Amino acid sequence: MNASQNVAPAVQEYLANVKAKVAEITDSNGQPTKIPNYDELLKAAGKLDSVEDPVRFMNIIHSLLGRAGNVGSDTITFNKDKKPEYSLTFPADHHMHGDMGNEWYWIGCHLDVTDENGNAGKLSILDTMQKIRSMGKSTQTKNNWTDEQVSVCCNIATVTVKMDNGETNYYRRNPNEQWPLKGGTSSFSSPGEPFSFNVGKDSFTGSTNVLPLTLKVDDGDNMKIDITLTHNSKLDVETAFFRQGSPIDFGNGGTGITPLPTPGIYYSWPQVLVSGTVSVGGHTYTINSGTGWIDHQLMMTSVLDADGNPDPKLFAHTSKNYPLNGWVWQYFNLENGHSFTGAGFIEGSIPSDNTVPMVYGYYLSPNKQKAWDAVFIMGDLILKDYQNFPSICSYPNSSPVSIPIKRGYSGLKSDFNKPLLEHPISGQATPWYKNGSFNNPDQSLCTEFPADFVSATPEHHPNGVGYLESVGFEKTDEYRSYALGVLKGLVLEEEGK
Repeated sequence: MNASQNVAPAVQEYLANVKAKVAEITDSNGQPTKIPNYDELLKAAGKLDSVEDPVRFMNIIHSLLGRAGNVGSDTITFNKDKKPEYSLTFPADHHMHGDMGNEWYWIGCHLDVTDENGNAGKLSILDTMQKIRSMGKSTQTKNNWTDEQVSVCCNIATVTVKMDNGETNYYRRNPNEQWPLKGGTSSFSSPGEPFSFNVGKDSFTGSTNVLPLTLKVDDGDNMKIDITLTHNSKLDVETAFFRQGSPIDFGNGGTGITPLPTPGIYYSWPQVLVSGTVSVGGHTYTINSGTGWIDHQLMMTSVLDADGNPDPKLFAHTSKNYPLNGWVWQYFNLENGHSFTGAGFIEGSIPSDNTVPMVYGYYLSPNKQKAWDAVFIMGDLILKDYQNFPSICSYPNSSPVSIPIKRGYSGLKSDFNKPLLEHPISGQATPWYKNGSFNNPDQSLCTEFPADFVSATPEHHPNGVGYLESVGFEKTDEYRSYALGVLKGLVLEEEGK
């Protein structure tokens, strides 16, 4: 455990820098843009050395900064033609980018298992290890702190067990949130070293090319995970991932770079093989076989709009006319070794017909070069079977959050790039269990459901397994009210756990 240091003056200085940067953006009347609730954020930052849970405070402050939350950190820039001025270099870019903003590794697994008594069943694992930066580089340098020290990190893990006898259970890891400046323990490797990312007792460790990647989660008797993910025989370790991000016109896959206003890096390893053991609920499960998916995302936000101009609508999502600000995402590993993934966005409200355009996606198939052919796809996501989930921010007056737990897919296809997907994808996705919810470190509600995909066109695309992600279904004003209540001390600590 590191010794706790005084951080309040530094974070307050950083907030003042963000305020000044945001004020450079003016509206049509020449008025400077203001950070909503800035005074409350500044006052809360002043409590970081005395409050019981400074990590929670820092995560909430960062969240309420919205798209200004990465001001002062290094970022990916673009030229006047909207082309990135950053070249991905592997294996160096497999590592965490400590001088840049929000970043994470994400793992989903679907496994055939046997418990210690010989009972057979299935088990799924969701694990995401994340970092944010608590301040910009100028404030960091002034205080002589390292990237690891200023990073606020967490590891989130859930396990769903679905036995052949019909018994199904869902388990969450207890919160594991670490800030070295406030006594926490976290670290990440540098280019040239074997890959690692450690948060408290949990860790990702691998080679310079990441794979084989070992995940260890140690939450005592509640949860222990010790698994290894590796590439399958159809792929080479150096080419077992594909680049997502902006699609390459008439090319294979994406650039690996995401555009403004969320500049970053995004790529994934589909169809990885999984081995090891998992202990939850008083049982230990041995993995007999299974597949997984790994994401690496450096998903920053920017005060610039999609055209690279200062955005006067920077905080539009805080308006009561903008009640939702989120997305639905999914991946599926199919039985023939192919995969697909995609996302749709919930901006303002859910469409009345519950159909959300999947404006972004890729279909993957292994090629003769032992790499992935990646075809950009789009289509319709149909949100189904809304269920209510309790939300921390429902205290004291708001309603539970309604989230669709099933999805339909209609006509996912490629239209504008080559190679084309020969046959459109349609089908249904049904979760393994009724619950997949947890709270992010900023206390917002997220759901990740392991799910079965049943193809409507099995003659072209087989069935598969994957995860259904839903983020941002809480009303933005209710979340903001709750978050400010925590910072002001109006929400009791036990109600925020």
